Amino acid sequence: MVAAILRELEDALQAYLASGTTHVIDLATLPLGPADRAALQQALGAGEIEVRINALGASLLRETGFAGIWWVRHEDAEGKLLCELLEVTDVPEIVRAYRADIEAASARLCGLTALPN
Repeated sequence: MVAAILRELEDALQAYLASGTTHVIDLATLPLGPADRAALQQALGAGEIEVRINALGASLLRETGFAGIWWVRHEDAEGKLLCELLEVTDVPEIVRAYRADIEAASARLCGLTALPN
């Protein structure tokens, strides 16, 4: 199973480089035992970036040793695993700020700069 996942990731990286097409592998849908999971983690290794998000539960996004491949875990507020994914992308979508949030931040910042010195 690990070799098949690695081949899928290789194809996905090539597609991303060629066309910008992102790809997601939902690990929960695959018949991975603990040994398979450990072998996959060892094969992919650890990258330089780790992002923790605390919103309606914890999310941990870790770049693997292969740029563009992210190991993503989402938990609920009680710490129960909701999903575990491998994402092929430059930055996982959950990290990106939404335009509406940026517009609201801009309005708040304008309010601060309007304060007297």
